[in-house]
Amino acid sequence: MQSKLRLPQPNSPVPAETTRQATDLFQTHGALWLENVFAKSTIEKLLAAYQKKYMNLSKKELRQRDAAVGDQRFMITVDVKGAFNHPEVYANEALMPILENLLSDALRIASFGSVVALPDADQQAIHLDHPPLFGVDEEGLPAYALTMVIPLVDLSPATGTTAIWEGSHRGGQRFDLLRRLMDSPDYSDASLPMAKQGDAYLMDYRVIHGGMANRSDQARPILYIVYSRPWFRDGFNFKSQNAVSISKKQLKKVPPQYRSLFE
Repeated sequence: MQSKLRLPQPNSPVPAETTRQATDLFQTHGALWLENVFAKSTIEKLLAAYQKKYMNLSKKELRQRDAAVGDQRFMITVDVKGAFNHPEVYANEALMPILENLLSDALRIASFGSVVALPDADQQAIHLDHPPLFGVDEEGLPAYALTMVIPLVDLSPATGTTAIWEGSHRGGQRFDLLRRLMDSPDYSDASLPMAKQGDAYLMDYRVIHGGMANRSDQARPILYIVYSRPWFRDGFNFKSQNAVSISKKQLKKVPPQYRSLFE
């Protein structure tokens, strides 16, 4: 992956130069793989909580939640509680300056959930996360939303990852590329971040991407948090599920300086 950066320490402030470098890489490529963002112990707690609550759901229950987003692949809005209700996860000290550079310091959490690709899940349709807001040609416009993906297990060629077409977040020609890829999937020009526990990758909401097949014997759960400018609401992906699920009780547990993220 062309846009890749290793942070000095998990969940710790980074030098201003590193923040600038990360911002520039993301703006250029529409994606960024960051290593060493979270403590591995944090990810292990998230995985244990996720397995306990969500991995026991049957496929029938998942379909009743309108969670299917492909073959053996399900999107679940995660309850922000327990291990998920922690500032290291949603307001990571290393990430917040980068996110604020990209989306302004008034950014909000637009959605908070997970996607799990079960063993033998086929590749997902190549797609955009949202139709264009301002017409086909958005050249030069800044990001209005981005997805942070947190793998809960180490990703590998067997488990698969997210195929990302770097640079496809800009320009009118991206829709020609999307049509070609939808008609005849070709991953030769895609970036495939094989992120490990503790890593994260960011994707501009406009970038072309698609989940790869899972050819392993284990499920591939990823946590995602979509950050956006305060005026954006995603009515395209969340017609049946809530975009964010946090109770008043859990919101009170969020440190006051971060509560605006969930407004």
